[in-house]
Amino acid sequence: MDCFGGLRTTLAKSCLAVILLFGPVTSAHSADGGKSEDVLHNFDRAMLSILRRSQAELTARTRPVMLIARDVTVVSEGGEKSYPRDGRGYNELKTVSHVLLGIIGAVTPWPQDDAGTARMKTEFAVIRTEISTFLSAIDDLDLPADTIARQREMLGMAEAFLDDALSGEELTRAEVSKAINTMRPVWAANMRDAARTELKALHRAVSAARTDLSPDEWDRLYVVSHGGPDVRAVNVVRLYLQRVMPAKMDAGQVLFAVDTHGKDKMIDYAGYVRMQRIVGAWAFGDPKRMEVDLLGYEAGAILDEIIPAPAPDKAYLE
Repeated sequence: MDCFGGLRTTLAKSCLAVILLFGPVTSAHSADGGKSEDVLHNFDRAMLSILRRSQAELTARTRPVMLIARDVTVVSEGGEKSYPRDGRGYNELKTVSHVLLGIIGAVTPWPQDDAGTARMKTEFAVIRTEISTFLSAIDDLDLPADTIARQREMLGMAEAFLDDALSGEELTRAEVSKAINTMRPVWAANMRDAARTELKALHRAVSAARTDLSPDEWDRLYVVSHGGPDVRAVNVVRLYLQRVMPAKMDAGQVLFAVDTHGKDKMIDYAGYVRMQRIVGAWAFGDPKRMEVDLLGYEAGAILDEIIPAPAPDKAYLE
């Protein structure tokens, strides 16, 4: 046995003796650590459960609340009432325009090999078949004749592109871009008509709901709309609410729930926001403070400490 082997054996025997005499070296520490973690977890759970109880009660008191989703629904102490906001042609115009999304999806990620090209052409063939099927029934849509003609025009452009792409040897990004640019004016006309239809239907529903509310109910009303995170700043509903409810916008009674769906969850969001404002007001004297990460204001100074700054560019030195 070499000298290192003997040393390893001696150390192993010494450690075994310690373990037999006192038990595992780390067991007491692990037990204490586990116990403290349990206590910490229980403490956190107890504090947050109290907060959630108060938030749930606040949510129940947030009445009336107007929910703008597929329809406009007003939930009040006496029940709820929905006001439809379906507009003629809205869904049809948006749906036909989704042909552009299908084409973009088919070329993303851009094919890098034969398998990618085969996948793209398979999806192009699917789009081509769906267009043919749709065109055979398009005259049955409840749309004006000139609007149907526009849909035929856009889908015809898509068909021409797809036929060339399916029959050609290699598709270039420039060809895809050209096809999209060709369709864009017609696509944009669809979006304008869809927006006009949605706004008229929304205004009709909100106006009817407001007529049914007393002045006191209107003053107390919270409004919750929803949508994806990318459109929280500029979307049809928000632009409309800014125009017809400026006072409520300024008072913070118009809320945007990101990716929140369903009546109960949208109402819960109103309670959550109100609870966060109360926490901010009590803890910081600023109802909007909780819109910032609790560590946010401190993080800048800490980053200055731990992240070395690179030498400035020459442009900043002259």
